[in-house]
Parts: sequence; C-alpha cells; structure tokens
Amino acid sequence: MPLNTGDPYVDAGVVSMPLSDLVNAKIGVEATAYLSNLLKGTADEPLLAALGGHPMALKIHIENDLDKWKEHEMEPLFVFEGQSIVGKKEMTMRSLKSAISETEQAWALYNEGNPTDAVAAFRKAGAIQITDLYHILQEVLTARGLEYMTAPFSACAQLAALDRHDEQYIDGIMGSQELLLYDIWDAVIFPPSPTDWESKALRGVLKSELLKKLNVTSDMLSDALLMTGTSFLPPFPPLQDQTIISRQPYNVGDAINLLRTSEKSVSATCAAFSDILNVRDRDWLDKYRKAKMGIKHCVTVHTDGSIHIRDFDHLTGDNHEYLGLQLPAELYSYLQKDVIGPRLMNTFNSLEYHVLPTLDGFVSDEYRKLVTESLLPLRETFAALIAPRMHRGFLYKDITVRLWFDDNNKPTLNHKRLQPQTNDLVDLWGVKDPELKKVETKSLKAGKLSFAAISLLDNKDLPAKTIGKSKTTGLSSKSEILSNSLWRLLHLRGYINDKHELTNWGKALSTTLKAIQPISDKYQDVHLIEEAAFMAYELIRFQNLHTRDRHPELIGGPLRGQDEDQANCILISRSACLLKIRHAPIGYTGPLSKNFLSYHSIIKSIRDTDRDLIEAIVASMLLSGQVTRNVKEYQGLGRSLPFDNDIDVAFGIAVKTYLDDRIKPDISKEEKQLMKNAYSATYLPHAINFVEDLDVAFGFFDALHKGVKTLSDTEMKDAEKKTWDDAKAYLDLRR
Repeated sequence: MPLNTGDPYVDAGVVSMPLSDLVNAKIGVEATAYLSNLLKGTADEPLLAALGGHPMALKIHIENDLDKWKEHEMEPLFVFEGQSIVGKKEMTMRSLKSAISETEQAWALYNEGNPTDAVAAFRKAGAIQITDLYHILQEVLTARGLEYMTAPFSACAQLAALDRHDEQYIDGIMGSQELLLYDIWDAVIFPPSPTDWESKALRGVLKSELLKKLNVTSDMLSDALLMTGTSFLPPFPPLQDQTIISRQPYNVGDAINLLRTSEKSVSATCAAFSDILNVRDRDWLDKYRKAKMGIKHCVTVHTDGSIHIRDFDHLTGDNHEYLGLQLPAELYSYLQKDVIGPRLMNTFNSLEYHVLPTLDGFVSDEYRKLVTESLLPLRETFAALIAPRMHRGFLYKDITVRLWFDDNNKPTLNHKRLQPQTNDLVDLWGVKDPELKKVETKSLKAGKLSFAAISLLDNKDLPAKTIGKSKTTGLSSKSEILSNSLWRLLHLRGYINDKHELTNWGKALSTTLKAIQPISDKYQDVHLIEEAAFMAYELIRFQNLHTRDRHPELIGGPLRGQDEDQANCILISRSACLLKIRHAPIGYTGPLSKNFLSYHSIIKSIRDTDRDLIEAIVASMLLSGQVTRNVKEYQGLGRSLPFDNDIDVAFGIAVKTYLDDRIKPDISKEEKQLMKNAYSATYLPHAINFVEDLDVAFGFFDALHKGVKTLSDTEMKDAEKKTWDDAKAYLDLRR
C-alpha cells in the first residue's frame, strides 16, 4: 500500500522497522492521523459525506486494528487534539469549503443516474472532520482499558514533549508529518496499513536522515514544511504556481530550493514573490510568523498534569496573537478528563465562534436564519455561564461569529447582558442522591433526559424540593451531576420555569418521552430515541420541523401523490432523521437524498449548540465549586452528556422511500408486511431489522403527535397542529 503523508519527498525517504523490535513498546499515537489512515483504508465509507453522521463500521475496524497491536505486544498511547492552535480554524473552514464543490459534482452524477462515479466523487470529497469521530475511538479505548490523553492544543506538540520526556514515557511516536515540525527525538512512525501488519513491519521516516538528504538545519526544514502547508497554515502560494514549480504537486524539496534562492529566509522569499502574495494571500507572512511562534512556544501538559509553555523565558508580550487567550488551567483539566470538548474553549481563547461548512453546501433561508439569528441567544447563554467563572476580563469581551457562507456578516455574542442572572437562575438546582432515588423507577434512572422531564410531570411535590436556598455545593456522584445539569438545561431552554415546574413545552416533551418509554426500554435506547424527542421539540420551537420548506430543487424529497401526501410524508420522514437506524458494521448501501442531507445541517446546528450549552452548564458547576473535587466521579462525564452523537439521515431516507415509493394505503395488512420485508432486502440490505425499526419510527411520530396535541394555541397554532393530525392520519393508513 503506497504511503501518503502529504509530501512525495518525505514519502521517498521511508524506512521500515520489524514489529519484533517493538515488542513491549509503548507508542504515542496521533489520534487524528490514525483515524484518517483507517478511513482512507479498511474503514473507507465513501457515502459518509452524503449521509452525515458517523461511519457505520469504524468501531469494528478500530477493534480489529487494536487486536493487531495486542497480538504483536505493542501498546498505543493515543493523543487527541485539544484546542485549535492559531490558524487551524481558518484552515478547517478552507478545506471544508473546498470539499463542497467536490460533493456538488458527486450529487450531479447521482442525479444523472451514475451511482458508481458518484460514489467515487463522494469518496474524493474529504468533507469529514476527523475530530467529530474522536468519541468512537475513545469509547473503544475506555472499554479496553487503554490509556489516552487530550493535548491542551496540538497533539503533535504533545507527542513531541512525550518523545523528549526525561523518563522515556513512551518508546516512539506515530502520526503525520507535522510531527517533524517539533523537537522530536528522531523517528516518526506512520499509522499501519493492512500491508504493514501482513509484512510484520512498520514504516516511517527519520528526521535526521531527512535533514542529511536535504542538507539543511532543523529550523530550515521546519520553515520548508510550513511553506508546503499544514493543518494550521495554508501553503506558500508561489509553490502552487505552475510557472514557478512546473512539477506539481510540489514538495518540501521545492520549498527548500525557494528558500535557498532568498538567503534561506522566509521573509526574503515572501519579498521576492510579493506580486503573487498580494493577489493570492497578502497576509501569508503574518500567518507564517504566528505559526512559527506557536511551534516555538507550544503549550503541552506534563505527565503530572501541569501546563507547560515551551521556552517560556522568551515568550513575547503579544503571545495571545499566536497562542490565543489564556484560559484557567482548571478548564484544561476538564478537557483532559473528557468532561468538555475543545469547541467551548476555542470560543474563548479566540473570542470567535466558527459556524463551519455543511456537507450539503446549500444555504437555505431557514438555515441562514437559524445560524445567524435563532441560535445566537443559546450561544450567548453558554458564554454567560462560563465567562463569570474565569478571569474578569472575559466578562467584557464580545465573541464574533464567523460564518462559512458570508464573510461580511459577523454577528456578535453579547453575553454580558445575560450576567449574572443566567448562573443565578440555574445555581439553585442542587438535588442530591437521596431525593433522586425517591423518584427513580425501573424505567426512569437519574441522569437521563427522560428522568429530568418525567420526574417533574409525575411528582407534583418535587419542583419545590429542587429549589435550593443558596448556591449549590457538595454535588459528588455522577447521577447528581448529570441530573442537575439536565434540569438546568431544560430550565435554560424554557421547558421548566423559575418555579421549577414544567412549562407547556416541558409538558409536551414529557408526554412524548413518556409515550416512547416502552420503545426505549425494549431496545435499550439503541435508536437514541430520547435525544431524538428533545431534538424534535427544539426543531419545532425554531420552526424547522413542519411540512414547509420542502425544496423540490434538492434531489431526494417526496414526489408521489398529491401535495398533501408529500407534505405528510416529509414531516414523518424529517422526524425519522432524528433516529439512528440499526445497521450492520459495513458501509451504507441504499438510496441517497440531498434534500434530507440539507435538513441534517439544520439538525446538526441545533444539536451542536445544545451540546455547547450542556457542556457549559457542567463546566460552570465545576469552576464554581458546586461539585466535589472527585476525579473518579467526573472522569469521562462528557460521554454521558447528550447530543454527542451526530445521526445520519439513513433512517429518514428509508422512511421517506418506503412511504413515498413502496407502500399503498389501500392494500391489506398482510401485503403491507410483505412490502416491509421486501423493502429492506432491496433498498437496505445491511439493515439489522428494518421491520422493527420502521415500527420504532412510526411509534416515535405517534409520540411526537401526542405531545404536540397538548400544546396551547400560544405555543402552536391550530392550523399547524392540523398538519400533524393530517400526517398521523396519512401514516395510520400505511402501517
């Protein structure tokens, strides 16, 4: 299998090492490079960019690969990216935007009835963010008892620090060529391919050999690698100019040659090509300098948990320009312990919130309104929860929203107007285990969304008992932390009022959650139906779950029957997009829908914002001393918080195709059952039990309808409720 580190010159210098030399070795592994390597190889799922969500077979491929590590008596120490270093968000934005044109070509091929070429085009697009898949790997590592860590910022910087550790904490490092930018010992091992395991040898590159071959210093190699482009710095534009570098793609040797013609200085090289830079990227030199200083003064964590800034004695006064704003060390510890993710911290260290490109690349009016207007109050709320718990300077700092589709529109998050009342409002939630256990039932366990909502519906005396007389302290167990954080979430989102009673929205949500409880219990919530219920009401409240905005210009929407049939079908199918279908651990085979992928972008925007909010609630509780400092209780807590799973649209497509293309309302019950069985074999060959899952989707819609019917005219007009009644009647004829 050919190597592809990103640079042909580096690939040409590859060396190999027999696995027998690595017995009992502990190898530090860059998690992003490892996952990227799997997805380019055995775990390749080309239709991921057409479905959203997570790879259906990634977990089994990780398991199989880690079995090989164990078989050869090697131990991996995975290191995950933390906060984005300066420049990384811009590069992420750039790469995801460039992927949109690739996916548009793929959709055009699919629309023309050319599925084979469409699949190849989707594979080429590279529209997936590897960091979104971290939790899958982390769950496997946790189950296996394997150690891993999250870097404060760059995983490569962290691995370099471990590689140079005085006590030889690890025996080698594995990852991308960006490791060569840092002060490593020498060797960089590349993530293994199936061929490597078969040949019983790993491949990599020696930095010392590369320096010798190029006849350069380590600093000059670093400059050349930066010029070729990294995950946080765009390539030096003249390298991409075929009149300057005729042999494309360019490589690190070409960058070295450019430096040699300009006194081995990046600044002088920029001056020599100022005409190109002025047209292509006039700020490139400034970006380079920030990247260079970010590497020189990289932030890492010691094995004792303390934060370390490299070459601290020479840190310049403007270090916030290349390291970002300094956040409390305590927040870093919650990042390392999987309590919160990096997105929350990125918002504060850069004072920017990035709305990243969607998979579909379609900016509908409803999507634009959602991300530029509707979600801003939620983002201001999560900022208002955290800012007062940090340095007081953050209280007065507005946060700029960066939109992928509009460089000129930069909304501002003015969280100061929500302080201190936001924390004052929710800090009164401090229910302890004895009270929680009194209202637990066999089906309702503390720490779940269903418990938080239904406990207030079924226990009329509970609300008064949940209101503390002063700020909460002494929360210690996982159930206490989770339950109170979920109640705070429901409170801030308007499902609970200041008397800790359910609002009309809360009663509707609770009605739905109660109705789906038998389904959740039967299948152990494998469809993530409880989260789906909450997300459905969020969509309804943001005016995104309805029969309108059907976008016939996007392939894959309902086409059959009268307009009212299509309206009913899309409401039911959009609801099903919130559910996870049970699928064998193999890549998806089945129909696609850009229409539903566009809807997925709306769902994901709301889900990610709600995830930010629940993480901010927990972080605020921890930073303010409301939780006892017991690491065992909150280690990995983030994996128990909701909204961490991005759901693909496979279920929504299946329901739409079944209702729109296959089933007829006037056939017998027996014929309908035969059609259900036949549908799965034809359209979803790898579904585990489509007949059961279809019943789950229909039961979910019934439960939503039941909840919606409880709303007053203030929350939902009668005309809107009628669309739900019509869809329910439509569905009943097709069961």
